[in-house]
Amino acid sequence: MGTRGENKEFSEPSEAQMTQWWAAGDTPVRTHSEVTYFVDGRAALLEMCRQFVKAKQTIYLANWGMEPDMLLVRGKDALPDSSTPWKRSVLSESLRAEGFQDVDIEFWLNHPLSVKEVLRYAVNKGVEVKVLLWKAKKAFAVYDSQAAYEKLTEAGITCLLDDSAEGILHHQIESLHQKVTIVDHTYAFVGGVDPLIEKEDDFDRWDTPEHPFTTSLRLTSSGTTPHAWHDVHARIHGPAAGDVELNFRQRWNDMVHRHHLEKHLSVPEHPLPEPVESKSIVQIARTVPQHTYSFDKNAILGITQLYQSALQQAQHSIYLENQYFWQRAYYGVDVPFVGKDSKEMEIHIGQIITALRRGACASLILPDHPNVGRAFSDASITTVREAVPQAVQEGRFQVFTLATSHFQEDDGLNHYRPIYVHAKVAIIDDHWSTVGSANLNNRGMHDDTEINVATLDADLAYGLRLLLQGEHLGLLAHEDLENAHLLFQRTHLNMLERRKAQKAFDQLEEALEDPLQALKLMQQRAAENLQRYKTHHPLLGHLLPYLTAGEATEQGLPFQEEHGWLEEAANK
Repeated sequence: MGTRGENKEFSEPSEAQMTQWWAAGDTPVRTHSEVTYFVDGRAALLEMCRQFVKAKQTIYLANWGMEPDMLLVRGKDALPDSSTPWKRSVLSESLRAEGFQDVDIEFWLNHPLSVKEVLRYAVNKGVEVKVLLWKAKKAFAVYDSQAAYEKLTEAGITCLLDDSAEGILHHQIESLHQKVTIVDHTYAFVGGVDPLIEKEDDFDRWDTPEHPFTTSLRLTSSGTTPHAWHDVHARIHGPAAGDVELNFRQRWNDMVHRHHLEKHLSVPEHPLPEPVESKSIVQIARTVPQHTYSFDKNAILGITQLYQSALQQAQHSIYLENQYFWQRAYYGVDVPFVGKDSKEMEIHIGQIITALRRGACASLILPDHPNVGRAFSDASITTVREAVPQAVQEGRFQVFTLATSHFQEDDGLNHYRPIYVHAKVAIIDDHWSTVGSANLNNRGMHDDTEINVATLDADLAYGLRLLLQGEHLGLLAHEDLENAHLLFQRTHLNMLERRKAQKAFDQLEEALEDPLQALKLMQQRAAENLQRYKTHHPLLGHLLPYLTAGEATEQGLPFQEEHGWLEEAANK
């Protein structure tokens, strides 16, 4: 992968770089920490599973939701029983090169790599495994927390159900939304990916950048394929991983203390991980509402501070992917005028408008069928469009959604389904980026417990933008896109593999290097795909324009508030 010229300055961070982009008052801004981004569930869950199997001391997880029987590794990564001895040998050597012991390799090749079985294997090796799950209210839960608790404890895993969002001082739909993993006090993960398949058997977090309409690797109990799921996750190595562990330790020990559990269950403090060679400047940031935990009596609002600092710096380009885009606060009633403005989101949307007025371009990827609040996103998009008509006219403000298509031989027609956009990504000026659990709404910025990682590293921000836009545009064959991802993740590759991966990445760079030209290409592809949708042709890539309810209705599309316009009646 190439490097950006701007990165020469990162050898010795300036005072401005260490102060201007960040949050204050919670965790420090750190150097000598390395961040790696993983796009979509297959890559993220595969890497987490590798770390679990190799673990020697501790595995800590804190999740919004978890399905213990979910397979973390599938398909060619898991090596089915029908695989040839040669394929088994190749995978064995690959795992050994990654630090697997022989016993780990034997387990990987011969056991189902589900959450429960992988963590049970770690416990049986003597690894301390602790899992903290949100004790979700049944009315709002997408998984059965009690059932998950019972499956994990049966496997010998220490599990606590965290009820810290309950009580009269919390709003009814408050959640503990972090997705946190720490292994051996050295590697940490944060992002959008829970190891979860929701209880309706839909929304399986394992998916690939191809986002196939149908696949045997993502089947429900009734034999159908769940909605495709787009997400991004991050791995942190070095001292900043210690800040993720601090977050887990504070939350876990707060539960132990508040519920008068045995003291030996507490997580002790460990030294920060050793520094690693990295030019990145890194910060872990959180949202923790007031009255949730005792370790801070005040609200922790680090993530909104991050966004405020970074958006203030934006000069050229803003690239956002998110599940929501709400200026109005949502508290369970799906009508925008019922809520009040979110102070934090009002500021951030105002900052995006200001950046557009000074000539920047901004793009946003949203789901066509969010679980709630589509009208809230429509209202915020309209606010921006009305505030910056010149930017809209010049094509510098664009909103997109994602879908997948499939030709079915039984009826001879192309069919379409929305891809659920769950990623929480921001990239500013190809320089700064953040990935985490926090959505762009009142909940992510103020009312739920969240965690993000932010980096000031031009190579990282630029590479992530290229891979995301390249995926959505369908610029590369699936194998070539996978190779580009491996290069971006600094995966060990032999000379031939590296040459192929570099060629693939170079293709992305040639098409997408300039953010404004990339945005124009996305606009063209989205418009083309809308016509292909209307004329029943297969989509090229996944991009479509995000249409508000009014726009979809004006174009005669089958819009429904609950399902958007892409969901076919048979799938509703």
